[in-house]
Amino acid sequence: MKTMVYRIVVLVVVAAAVLPGKAEAGLFRSEYDSIRLYYDETQLRLPGESFRIGVESWLKNGKVKKTVGLAGGSHFWWKYRVEVTGGSFSSGKVTVNERLMPSRGKYISVRVYPRKESRLARELLIPLNYETAIEYRPVSRFDKSPGSQIKGELVAYFDNGMIRVYDDLRNSRASAYFRFWATGGYWDNGKFIIEPDFMKIRDHRSDLYVESLRNTWVTDTFSVFLDYRHHYNLSFRGSSGDSGFSGSGGASGGPGQHGQHGYPGQDGEWGYDGPDISVWADLYYDSLLNCDLLYVFAENDLTGEEFRYLINPDGGTLSVVSRGGDGGRGGDGGYGGAGGDGRQGEKWIEKRIEKRVVKQPVVQKVIRKEKRKVIGPDGTEEEVEVDVEVEETVYKEVEVLVEVEIPMQGPGEEGGSGGWGGPGGIGGLGGYGGNISLFFTDDAWPFKDRIKALSSGGSGGMHGNGGRGGAPGHGGQGNPPGRNGLPGHDGPSAMGSAEDGGSGNIIYGTTDEFFFYDNIAHLSAEEKNP
Repeated sequence: MKTMVYRIVVLVVVAAAVLPGKAEAGLFRSEYDSIRLYYDETQLRLPGESFRIGVESWLKNGKVKKTVGLAGGSHFWWKYRVEVTGGSFSSGKVTVNERLMPSRGKYISVRVYPRKESRLARELLIPLNYETAIEYRPVSRFDKSPGSQIKGELVAYFDNGMIRVYDDLRNSRASAYFRFWATGGYWDNGKFIIEPDFMKIRDHRSDLYVESLRNTWVTDTFSVFLDYRHHYNLSFRGSSGDSGFSGSGGASGGPGQHGQHGYPGQDGEWGYDGPDISVWADLYYDSLLNCDLLYVFAENDLTGEEFRYLINPDGGTLSVVSRGGDGGRGGDGGYGGAGGDGRQGEKWIEKRIEKRVVKQPVVQKVIRKEKRKVIGPDGTEEEVEVDVEVEETVYKEVEVLVEVEIPMQGPGEEGGSGGWGGPGGIGGLGGYGGNISLFFTDDAWPFKDRIKALSSGGSGGMHGNGGRGGAPGHGGQGNPPGRNGLPGHDGPSAMGSAEDGGSGNIIYGTTDEFFFYDNIAHLSAEEKNP
């Protein structure tokens, strides 16, 4: 083996000596001559994000190699050393450090060279991108009224001409590149929400402000001028009555006893009446919007809670609802107790004298013939047959009197009947709808149809189900066996539900003017308490 290796080495040396030109070409077959570093300027280079780079290498043998990722590239990145200042590198991608925010006017440095060939290093200062403009725009229709939620997307225009649309602003990573704040509203969970209280909105205008954190010089303002064309809803209802408790189950009967009846279900509570509501409406001309608006003041007469609305009669409405609470459901009746099993019949032993035929041994004498040898008259021995009386035992059937023990059992006890199920509770009546009083000034009266009042009673509670009857007890063992008890009857229950509550009254009336608007969306000192 050593001799073979020696011969191969000698052959290689000889070949190198004989063919010096070819050997020299082989030695420089994969040596680098120069390299060039590339990056695509259309890629966005932003803090916290990655972009691709590429290297083109010229070898001394005239070949050109491109790294994986470039068109026609097959050269692996492990053959190069990449040093990044302001970021990190992995598999052909440079990731920009998030701390380089804002990114306007900032660069990162990328230095690349073939491994063990630092003399060929190439270094680039690569500028980071930043927004030159941003625009918030809604993606669906919305009412221009207090409390409206506006879902939108953010369009960002970058210095390299690229455009990016952020359509999920709930995403914490996307929204982290921008700052949102508002006047006359607020930003919440990726949506712009107009302030629900119009008294906190100045000059009927809500503004959303967006600032780029990559370029703080770039902002956008999305403004909504309210028109109050909205279908408002003011709804109250009385509390629902509590449901009745189910009745307790009856106890099971003891041996041979009937099960107890189930207890009745509790009746459901009545629903509470809806609150009375008072509503006042005044019409005024708004000089900012150049239209008439209805100012509406409403009060829950039960709690004193106040509500205020501005309504554009041209398309806006207000629904006022006072509904009674639903009645509570009746409780189910308790189950009847199971009947107890009957006791088994009494057991005892009776002794009796009975005649029985048995076989008994009897000794009797019988004559049997036997052969014997005797000496005859002539002195010779001869065999003769003689009668012999013998005793033998035989078995004969005889009738005898014997004493026997017979197990006896009395009749089994009847099983107890199951208890009746308890009756179901009655559902509670629905509460009455509250009275709604509507007062209009003379100039608001023509628009009274813009406020729709509805008073309705609550639904009556469902009646409870009767309890299930108890199972019958089994008859006790005996002669004869006891009869099983009867199953208990199911408890009675009313069909359906209790009556619904009645409706309250809708009352219309007039009132004096009470509202004056000072064009800065605050109530003036001249506002009167209706």
